[in-house]
Formats: sequence, C-alpha cells, structure tokens
Amino acid sequence: MTDEEFWALIRSLGGVADERTVARLCGELGDLAAALQQRVDEMVRALDGSRLQGLLVGDVSDPPGVEPLPLTGTALENLLLAVVAAGPDVYGSVRADPAVVTTRRWSFSEADRLGRVFEEIAGPPGWCRPLVFGSAGHWLSYADAVHEIATALDARDDWRSWWAVAGRERLDLVIELTDDDSGAVRTGGRIVRADFRFPLQRLLHRPPGVTARLAAEDVTRIMQAVAVKLRLSAPPATPWPAVAEPEDPRSADRAARLKALRRKHR
Repeated sequence: MTDEEFWALIRSLGGVADERTVARLCGELGDLAAALQQRVDEMVRALDGSRLQGLLVGDVSDPPGVEPLPLTGTALENLLLAVVAAGPDVYGSVRADPAVVTTRRWSFSEADRLGRVFEEIAGPPGWCRPLVFGSAGHWLSYADAVHEIATALDARDDWRSWWAVAGRERLDLVIELTDDDSGAVRTGGRIVRADFRFPLQRLLHRPPGVTARLAAEDVTRIMQAVAVKLRLSAPPATPWPAVAEPEDPRSADRAARLKALRRKHR
C-alpha cells in the first residue's frame, strides 16, 4: 500500500477515529484491511510514543474546566492513533514536534478502534498477534512463516496453557527487519509487546525454506525473552513452518558467538 493510498483511506475518517467513522472505513476496505492495519501500526511506531509520554493533553469529551491528564498507558496509545486519524499534515507536524499535541483538544477516547481494523473485519485474533515489516520485498516469505507459526501457537493446547499463566490478553509480536539486532519485551496493562529487530541481510537471496527456518529461530528467541520478562516457565517447542528447512543445531551456537563478538567490539 502506497502512502497516497494509505492517506486517502485515512482521510475518509474525516479527521477522527471513533465507532462511526472506523465502521464506515471497515466497510470500504475489503481485502485491504491487513495492509492498512500494517501501515497504521508502522505510523504509530514512527511517532515514538516515548516522546509524547507525560504531555498534558485533553480529550473533547472531558468535562469543562477539567485539567488534562499526563499521557500514559492506554491514553497515550489512543492519542497516537488519533494523530494518525487526523491526516498527513497533523501527523507530520506532531512527528516533527511532539509538543504540538498540547495545542488542541483531541477526540481520542475511541481511537483504539483504528488499531483494530483488521480484527473488526477478520474477527478476533488469537493471543499471539504478529506484525512483520521490512523493505525491498525480501521479507515476505519470512513474514508468511511468522504468521504461520503464530497461527499454530494459537491452535496448540500446550502453547495456550503456557500463555494462560501470564494472565494477559495478548502478545503483540512485532518484528522489524533492518540492519539492527536487538529487542525488548514491554508489559503494560493487559497487552504484552515484544518489539524486536533482526538483520534483513540474512534473508537476501535465500530460498523460502531458509527464511522460514530463520523465522522459527527468531520466534523461539522472542518467546524465550517473553518467558523471562513475565517469569513464566520455558515455552514449549516452536511449531516449525511446513516449508522450513530442518533446524540446524549449529545456528544457535553461531548466533551466540556472533553476539559475543559484537559486544566485544562495541
């Protein structure tokens, strides 16, 4: 989905994401729902919520005379979605200077609906919700493999039981394919977000069997980090995508040596 296509759809909201406008948008999307959801998530990520945290921002539904509350948690997440809904000009100004959000009152109490457009159309997702993005098209087979794994996690009793112990609503599994190799697991409210970056270079000119194996290894690493963060037991074995090459026992050892080498030369 191009920028022009994305913003044309967003403009149909009329500047505000609420129950009525998002329902109308969902009715127009058809098979573009997944692509729009990915772009919305990317746009929210690019705003970098940490730059807006703590700013005093009011909602149009606040009673008169009530002092705005500092942005945090769900309110911050909703405000970021409201900024996207406001269109490219407002979005660009907030991205350039986060303090712009304090100069107006927003309608963000229902903006979380814009973050669930795909769910509104396709039905509720399972507890593991993946989002994979990269560049140059080399990541598509990798993304397919991650989504296949997430679907298998949702279907397997051992994984559902493992996640149930966490007592959380869902896990947002966000993977960006870039030049970096880093990640963090963030817990806030009912949603856990595993935000990881992996080197895109590994996927260049590789057959689907290799990219699927790398996806399985990456998801395994992420789930182990989630287990540590939430103090859960070790996760069950990761379901291997159908097209994936067999697991290479040397790959984990190579990855560990590479990570140690990078730390040494920082």
